[in-house]
Amino acid sequence: MKIAKKIFTIVCDDIRFEADGRISLMGVIEKDLTVNEIPIILPTLSIMISLENLQIKISEIEVIVKAPKTGPEKLRFVPPPAEVKDDNDAKLFVKLVPFRAKAEGVVEIQIKIPEIKKAMTIHSFRIIQANPLD
Repeated sequence: MKIAKKIFTIVCDDIRFEADGRISLMGVIEKDLTVNEIPIILPTLSIMISLENLQIKISEIEVIVKAPKTGPEKLRFVPPPAEVKDDNDAKLFVKLVPFRAKAEGVVEIQIKIPEIKKAMTIHSFRIIQANPLD
């Protein structure tokens, strides 16, 4: 079952909501997250998930973030009433404070809705420890 026509995800250090209605994304992670040492605790890890042209009515959405050797972080979102929205899109903003990773490996971002039993991976990136300089 397809949830939306388009789903895209941006992972970054921070998301800020400006007074004029704009959204600022700080420290966008393009591909992999390279860190100086493992384990690592980042002050924040933010995620913007955009679901464009929803194909089904959603009663709630659970966002699951799975980091290597770390228990999954789960956040639940309930959409606003239909009369509040003027389109069929949804944007979710997730902020993990702090974000912990105990090992190198793949971080998976998943969404799960009650109408579909299995969680769906919508984005992944690797945490890589930088090589020390000799």
